[in-house]
Parts: sequence; structure tokens; C-alpha cells
Amino acid sequence: MGTLLSDQYEDVRTVMQSPSKPKRPVGVIIIAAIAAAGGLLSLFGAASVFSGNATGPTWLAIVVVIFGVLGLALGVGFYTGAHWAWIGGIVIYVISILLGILEILYGGTVGGIGGVIRIIAGIVIPLYLTRAGPKSFFARTGAPSKP
Repeated sequence: MGTLLSDQYEDVRTVMQSPSKPKRPVGVIIIAAIAAAGGLLSLFGAASVFSGNATGPTWLAIVVVIFGVLGLALGVGFYTGAHWAWIGGIVIYVISILLGILEILYGGTVGGIGGVIRIIAGIVIPLYLTRAGPKSFFARTGAPSKP
């Protein structure tokens, strides 16, 4: 008798639970850390140009600050599984390939190193985000939503 009631209770509890988000893939944790660290490094690199400790055009440092702030936001969005972070991450990292090229051309030594890292991240992260595990975590399965 006790097992029958506990089995029924378990069935009711299972039905009443809301569907949960898929488990966070380890790769998402890694790219969240990379995005946040890249954001911080971008802000430090731009600050070094503003303070005169590094060479590079001011306009490029301003663009790097914008990407630094976006990197910090994406780090949080990736970690929490925010829907906007999936598409935002793909778009921003693809655009950052161009920024990486500009950093290599105009950014001096610090910009050159940052540019190479930015280009690699701009290729690898969007490719990773389009894999099945991350798409599922960010609830982007590619299937049209039903009304």
C-alpha cells in the first residue's frame, strides 16, 4: 500500500514539474569564461591606449571598449543560458573577426596579439554555438515554434 501511494505521488510530482532547461554544457562554461576574460582584457588594452602606455589609434580603442563591454555581457549571458546570448554571440564574434584584423594592422604590439586571439575566437565560438548541445541549452533547436 505504501509503495502504491508513493508511486502515485511520484507521478503527480513529475507531471507538475515545469520542463527544466537542459544541463549547461562544459563548453558553454568555457566560452562564458573566455567571453568575460576577453571583455576584461579588451577594456585593459583600451585603457592602456587612453593612458598613453600603449600605441594605437584612439578610434580603435573606443571600438575595443565597446567590444569589451559586449564581451562581459556575453559572458554572463552564455553562463545563464540567455536566449539573446546565443544569436548575439554568433553575430558579435563574427563581426569581431574584422576588429581582429584592424587590431593587427593598426593596434601595435598589444593590438596584434589581441587581434590574433580575437580572430580565433571569432571563428571557433560561433562554430561551437551552432552545435546541437549549445543550441539545445540556449533553446535554439532550429525547429519553428508552434503557436
